[in-house]
Amino acid sequence: MNDIELYVFDANLNRLGIIDTYISCSIEMHYKKLGSLNLIVNGSNDNLSLLQKGNIITKSDDLQHGYVIETVQYTETAGKELNIIASSLNKLLNRRIVLGQQEFNGNVENVMKSFVQVNAVNPSNTKRIIPNLLIGANKGIAITTTEGTTNNYLGDYLYEIANKFDISFDVLIDISTKKFVFTTWQGIDRSTLQTVNDHVIFSKEFDNVLTQNYTDSNSDYRTTAIVAGEGEGAERVYLTVNDTFTGLNRFELPVDARDLQSTYTDENNTEVTLTPAEYQTLLSERGKNTLSEYENINTFESEVDPIAQFIYNIDYKLGDKVSVINKDLGLTMHTRIVSCIETYQRKGNSLQIDFGDNIPSFIDKVKRAVK
Repeated sequence: MNDIELYVFDANLNRLGIIDTYISCSIEMHYKKLGSLNLIVNGSNDNLSLLQKGNIITKSDDLQHGYVIETVQYTETAGKELNIIASSLNKLLNRRIVLGQQEFNGNVENVMKSFVQVNAVNPSNTKRIIPNLLIGANKGIAITTTEGTTNNYLGDYLYEIANKFDISFDVLIDISTKKFVFTTWQGIDRSTLQTVNDHVIFSKEFDNVLTQNYTDSNSDYRTTAIVAGEGEGAERVYLTVNDTFTGLNRFELPVDARDLQSTYTDENNTEVTLTPAEYQTLLSERGKNTLSEYENINTFESEVDPIAQFIYNIDYKLGDKVSVINKDLGLTMHTRIVSCIETYQRKGNSLQIDFGDNIPSFIDKVKRAVK
């Protein structure tokens, strides 16, 4: 039996069974993009029947966070094994697009929830409803914005908005009501820069860091977005975001925002005409969203001791802002925990934490290029 039991549910959140014996299980929770679960079990008929595509896996001690099975692979390379690949429930939102041009403004939580409401919870076309999906209560994030896009994947677009403002979102499970709940949130500041919350510090000198890798890179860095909106030729509308950068400190990025129009038909089939100032605001936010994907990379990838003086999921959690010290490099960072990877294996368990900026994967870069 492994340390952590896994529960398996169907799409309606009826529990189908328990996985208490497996070869390995790796769970990545992420603040800035989709999380994932990778499970390897014996290739038995019982496991194959239980671990079907579309079923949902949770940890027995965390029924809120679920992972929907997308890939089931049977191999006989090192014995008969099933490799199960699942994405966090946030992936459900990418089964819908932001249909046509849509724009919302106001509190950022309400803006993000409005996109979910009109495309997945209460769309004009009832066939687009994601069953059992509800909108959760606001968490008091005091940020206002104007956001708009056209025919973009809903989940991907919500991450664009969230990353710009250093917040996050989740589709959580309410097991008591068998509902999915969309919620927005922001991690707690536990760094030494504040005095409200208990400090959390990671350092080899504190014996809570086992290994540590540091990356500082500006290979994809961009400071200034040149946003091209509606129109053709000399009539095309252009807007520059972050135009204060000069000389070699200026890294320009072209952003094609032709999909955003000043006059469009909204989700209720009503024609909307934006004022020039409103349209400029929309283009500006598009530029900021895109620039948030091209930040300077400054990150520590660390294997930490999950039961040292700071205990994972008790003293600190994903998304919290903490202080990280490396005396060998003379570096101190006060930054967010952007990902936590829990690995459970027969030979032992481990916890890897990434502090700082998200390092783009090859897939992330391909997605950016396609956009």
